[in-house]
Amino acid sequence: MKREDLNKYNTNNIRIPTERTDGETSRAAGATAKTLFGMTWKAVKTVLFVALFSAIAVGISMAIYVLSFRDVEPPNIGSMNLDYTSFVYVQDASGNWVEYMPLKGVENRVWVEYVDIPQTMIDAMVAIEDKRFFEHDGVDWIRTAGAVVNLGSDGGGSTLTQQLIKNLTGRNEVSFTRKIEEIFMALNLEKAYSKEEILTAYLNVVNFGSGTRGVQAAANLYFGKDIMDCNIAQCAAIAGITQNPYQFDPLIYPENNQRKQKMVIEEMLAQEKITQQEYNDAMAEADNMQFVGYENNAALEDANPENDEDTDIWNWYIETLFEDLIDDIMAVENLSRDLAILQIYRGGYEIYSAMNPTLQEEVEQLFKNEEILPADPNVNFGTYIIDYTGKTLAVVGNRYAKTGNRVWNNAVDTTRQTGSSIKPISIYAPAFEEDFITYGTVLEDEPIQNFFRDTGKPGPYNFSRTYEGTMNVPKAIAMSQNAPAAHIVNDMGPEVSYNFLAQNLHFENLDPSRDMGLSPMALGGLTNGATMREMAAAFQIFGNGGVYNKPYTYLYVKNHDGSTIVDNRDKAGEQAMNADNAAVMNKLLHGVIYDPNVGTGRMVQIDGVDIFGKTGTTDEMADIWFIGGTHDCVASIWNGYTEGLVTLEDTDTAKVMWRALMVYLTENSERFGLSANSGYYVSENIVQRSYCSDSGLMPGEKCVHIESGWYNPNNIPRTCNGGSDHIAKGSSTSPSPSPSTSPSASPSPSPSPSPSVTPSESPSPS
Repeated sequence: MKREDLNKYNTNNIRIPTERTDGETSRAAGATAKTLFGMTWKAVKTVLFVALFSAIAVGISMAIYVLSFRDVEPPNIGSMNLDYTSFVYVQDASGNWVEYMPLKGVENRVWVEYVDIPQTMIDAMVAIEDKRFFEHDGVDWIRTAGAVVNLGSDGGGSTLTQQLIKNLTGRNEVSFTRKIEEIFMALNLEKAYSKEEILTAYLNVVNFGSGTRGVQAAANLYFGKDIMDCNIAQCAAIAGITQNPYQFDPLIYPENNQRKQKMVIEEMLAQEKITQQEYNDAMAEADNMQFVGYENNAALEDANPENDEDTDIWNWYIETLFEDLIDDIMAVENLSRDLAILQIYRGGYEIYSAMNPTLQEEVEQLFKNEEILPADPNVNFGTYIIDYTGKTLAVVGNRYAKTGNRVWNNAVDTTRQTGSSIKPISIYAPAFEEDFITYGTVLEDEPIQNFFRDTGKPGPYNFSRTYEGTMNVPKAIAMSQNAPAAHIVNDMGPEVSYNFLAQNLHFENLDPSRDMGLSPMALGGLTNGATMREMAAAFQIFGNGGVYNKPYTYLYVKNHDGSTIVDNRDKAGEQAMNADNAAVMNKLLHGVIYDPNVGTGRMVQIDGVDIFGKTGTTDEMADIWFIGGTHDCVASIWNGYTEGLVTLEDTDTAKVMWRALMVYLTENSERFGLSANSGYYVSENIVQRSYCSDSGLMPGEKCVHIESGWYNPNNIPRTCNGGSDHIAKGSSTSPSPSPSTSPSASPSPSPSPSPSVTPSESPSPS
């Protein structure tokens, strides 16, 4: 048999190619390149598709955003030409509305109708500001495109319609949103009004320098004549003012006005609104233009008669009402502040005030009694009084005689540091809302390391200069101890306190970059301070079931047509905190008044009157507060020097004044109808329980130190085990480090000095 050659399976004899042919190499390289190109193209297509779809998505989102402004309401220019006196009404003893007083004021504005405006004035204004005014629909899209490209400068894209809107609303910030809103507002304005109505409004409300509004007032001031009698050069001088009423004011910068005036005349010629001869005559007159001004100007006597001025001195309530009304008219009518004021004076409003004139008058008289005022006549004060529905009962803005209207009002204009009076609303109320504490919770009364950021020292200091190691919530509030309050904020987080003030209680002067910190929230060292109105409004929640009602000074307002435009009647408040938690806080704030050992507000007690409240004294004794409530109302009182953070010698004056006020209101409660409509309410759901003061828990069999407190039924602590649950109390009575004796910063001369937010090493007493 033939044997098989086994060597043929020997791989050593098999030939293996060591390299490819040129064709094979070329084909492999091509395949690789094709693969790489395919992968690259797929990646590019993916990127392109993603970019395309992203662009479409962004475009759709942008279109939706832009179109969301399409129905924006334009300002109401239909009532701009009214010349009717507004009246304030109050209710008499029988509840009938009776006229109380007119609101009159002096303004340098005289309305002139379109038919009484010369064509020359119209041509001059259109030529320099908006040459296609009679052709566009409110927006000049060619100029707007340029403005979009040059967003930072607005690019001169505004039409007269858009400029009217800016003047009416007072909004002129450079932003995409504002520009889009303005465009749709202009389009809608031109749908609602004719070109003549829009131009009439523009020529009557625009600022023409030197305090004038409108071409008639400008003609009266600068040339001593009516606008109908002004020639081309004079109309051009007036038209040139609007772009910058200060820089082109002919009484201040006549050379600037002349330059602008000539530009107007040149544009009028270029747009064939005047002939060459009219151009030559106007230019010649411009070179020798004379302005009359205020002196020996008979026209101004007719334009602003002296008897148009309100010579009656308003009381503090009307003062506050007027400022409140300005804010509401700005919002409702979409007007600037200045034009809202003009509308109030000239719009024929019927203002139905919440004021009881007798109550206001008698409270103002009460605070003229030197026996209850600070002994130092330079120490000022302010007070704001509301009921538990937000109704303002009385306002006193100064201790001195009121000599004018719309003057500085301490009750609503002055913002000062609050000291410890802030603690119930910035610390304890939000801590209850977060279930962070209960009535008997044991708090640390020890310094926090690195509390003073500038020195790194521990703090804060207590007024007693001692620390007790621990104490329960009632004692911490009653004696206004600083360290326990700071520990709550430190553990809970300053942002919780800040948000409660800003969102739940609507404090308007907070600084998010500086106030969301341990010291401002725990000790009241707010950057901009708070007003008496803010503090009174905040404390109402402890007497009405936790509801925040914005303070109001009038019930409703009607315009000249009889339509109600502002209405505070039956306006629902906001639930700022749980009603049961608010009731527990009400009980705790009684300790400030009635704790016989440590209550800092004991001197405000009144026989037969139930009171809750809180004292407040700032570092260096510069501000003294007392905020408290009875069943009738809540009142906040502040004492301090108007200018500068000057130490007060008597720290009891706010309490003395508050007590005198409440004695008077209580004695006259029925006459003023206070109790019946005050809105006072304390939840009956809360339950009284014993607690172990060593643990803050419900007492167990081994607990020895038992106290009584009030609890939200949904937040009752568990039972104490009598052992490890007990928190060892310190017995430290050693003084804290000596407070700094460095003088405070130089006082600010402004009426409302900005307090320092750096915590002082001097302990606040309350």
